[in-house]
Amino acid sequence: MVRIKAGALVTGLVGTALLAVGTLALVAASSAPDAAALAAARTAGKARASGAAPLLAVPADSGSGKRVVYSVARDRVWLIDDHERLLRTFPVHSGAVHPAPGPHRVFARRALGVGGDGRKVQHIVLFARTPTANIGFSETLDGSFQPPAPAKRTGAIRETRSDGTELWQRATIGSRVEVVG
Repeated sequence: MVRIKAGALVTGLVGTALLAVGTLALVAASSAPDAAALAAARTAGKARASGAAPLLAVPADSGSGKRVVYSVARDRVWLIDDHERLLRTFPVHSGAVHPAPGPHRVFARRALGVGGDGRKVQHIVLFARTPTANIGFSETLDGSFQPPAPAKRTGAIRETRSDGTELWQRATIGSRVEVVG
């Protein structure tokens, strides 16, 4: 008969329990909904219940159907699906050059590049042109969420890494981007 000391038994049981809890936490974290989308949905739901217009609600003058909505005045983006459901909303930092209000189409995408302010960026989605700059969404390669360099006249609209990845997946060539004030 094999004898196991009590200390070794307790250590083994605690180690097994910690491994199980860690595995469950990892599985739960990977299947959890996006916190920003949940917060936006909660805010919109509370505002609807109270009759107030939510600050994060999709702008009324942003068209209909599947689209990306970008508000220059609010520095915010909304991703809307074919059924007019808000998939995600998030803040952005914009450069000094802004797109004209109205509908635009994504005309170019690049996985990696250098922004007009010299920062290395990824998930570049271009949707508007001006005489001085192309305008589009991107995220910095280092993951920082900062406005584009103010001294440069850039059309960059910067987003966080997770927001940029989501927009990259949805805003393919030809996708509609509605720009509002």
